[in-house]
Amino acid sequence: MKTIALLLVFSILVTTSVLAEGLEITEIDVSVDYDEAYTYRIERRDRIDSTTVPVANNTKIGVDVLPGSNVTFTVRVENTFQGEDPDLRGVFATITIEDIDDGADLDEESIDFDLEPGNDNRVDVKFPIPLDVDAGTYNVIMEAEGEDRNKTSYKTEVRLKLEVKKQSHDIRITKVLLNPSIVDCDRKAKLTAEIVNAGSNAENQVALEFKATSLGVNSYDKDISLESSDEASEEEKTHTKTLNIEVPSFFKAGTFPILINLYWKNFVLFDQKTVDLVVRDCVSGKPKAEPEQEVNEEKPVVVIQPEDGTKEQTAEEPVTTSTQEITILSSPMLAMLLGGFVVIVLAVLIVIGYRTKPQ
Repeated sequence: MKTIALLLVFSILVTTSVLAEGLEITEIDVSVDYDEAYTYRIERRDRIDSTTVPVANNTKIGVDVLPGSNVTFTVRVENTFQGEDPDLRGVFATITIEDIDDGADLDEESIDFDLEPGNDNRVDVKFPIPLDVDAGTYNVIMEAEGEDRNKTSYKTEVRLKLEVKKQSHDIRITKVLLNPSIVDCDRKAKLTAEIVNAGSNAENQVALEFKATSLGVNSYDKDISLESSDEASEEEKTHTKTLNIEVPSFFKAGTFPILINLYWKNFVLFDQKTVDLVVRDCVSGKPKAEPEQEVNEEKPVVVIQPEDGTKEQTAEEPVTTSTQEITILSSPMLAMLLGGFVVIVLAVLIVIGYRTKPQ
């Protein structure tokens, strides 16, 4: 029994040794990307904050992580084997932030790659921090794993601390919708914007503005109240505004930018978004095509029938008859004789008239 127990302990120790050997996380960089129209305009803070984190358990990550920001972990993973030791295949990194999403974990994986002995590779893993996150410190579990040709697994792990902070005053434009964004004949559109208080203080002098000078749009709502994000429900810390827009028919086609401005204390610009309304010329609908009609341009030919009461017919209903109309001009010889006779008569009349003329 003791022998079995010793073998079991030995197996666990060997397995643990294998999992920890040959694959290491040797470098960690963390960067935070903030919204470009964020409150840092007032604080004159750079949009991106970054730091290098020591590779040691329970190290605190030294960047300001705020609601709605994007956190990117850049991890260097190394195959620490040397010489003829095995290549590692299908290596990838997994990062988990525990309990940060309303009590649920966020976890992401990197792309996978192969590592020869002594080589390393850097991978990025990106997280969007929830806007409704609670301020506090969260555990970050960083793992890397892979296997050799014999399917032997290798794994390493580092645990860090990530602190999420909240600003005292932090209001955001979280959603903008223009529907439709392209108009032509029906030049009506609807613009909707949603704002939220992500800060720890309640706000009661928030202003939201829709502005497009070229379109004649200038809508300004002030003294909007938003409850503290730490204490309020989603409805209490959120406000939505909708504006109907109608472009006059005489406006020329073009692209018209519309500004959505969010003000703290009714005049300090905290956030700004832009949407474009595209106006196109109205093209009248084509008239419905009439059904094709067969047109016959030839006039009907009337044939006079003998007086036997036969009905008048048209060329569309030809009638066969034995009667044939013959004219003197239908014969060339008769025409010549008639012409000669007319010439002789005229000559005689001229001669007679000359002789009877008084002397």
